[in-house]
Amino acid sequence: TDTRTIPAVPPIASRGYAHPEVLVSTEWVAAHLDDPAVRLVESDEDLLLYEVGHIPGAVKIDWVTDLNDATTRDYLDRERMQVLLRSRGINQDTTIVFYGDKNNWWAAYAFWVFRLFGIERLKLMDGGRARWVEEGRPLTTDAPRYPAGNLAVGPRDDAGIRAFREDVLAHLQRRGQLVDVRSPEEFR
Repeated sequence: TDTRTIPAVPPIASRGYAHPEVLVSTEWVAAHLDDPAVRLVESDEDLLLYEVGHIPGAVKIDWVTDLNDATTRDYLDRERMQVLLRSRGINQDTTIVFYGDKNNWWAAYAFWVFRLFGIERLKLMDGGRARWVEEGRPLTTDAPRYPAGNLAVGPRDDAGIRAFREDVLAHLQRRGQLVDVRSPEEFR
């Protein structure tokens, strides 16, 4: 038997997040593994991690090949996004819960790309893949198969959630500050 003690995690609502409503706990995910209105989406930096084992019922979104257009060096277009999400069994009323490795780094990126297309029923699993595994929760190598979904993807709208060069310059002229989230190596 495993005698490790897993540290207790304070409730999401008590941790001072600006938008705690977008986070769900591993307990919430475990309780919704068989919920047809919830689709778990794994998006990792390590592109082979999903195949090694993933949360039962989760589908894979590859942040490189699935979300980007290799020809235009931009995100995929509306039509391809809709085809992608429908192929993962995502419907209009589906709540999409992202998780992944590296503290949900690429899961949060996928979340953001989905928001560019007006998709609103999005959540992140608090603690990501690491917490799920740390808690000894189940993983599987079985890839789920879902009937095609019916999600209608809206037009891409960068304005509300993306800052462009002119936005940054205007912000700096107002003596605004920027936060650089790159690692020290990337910053240098």
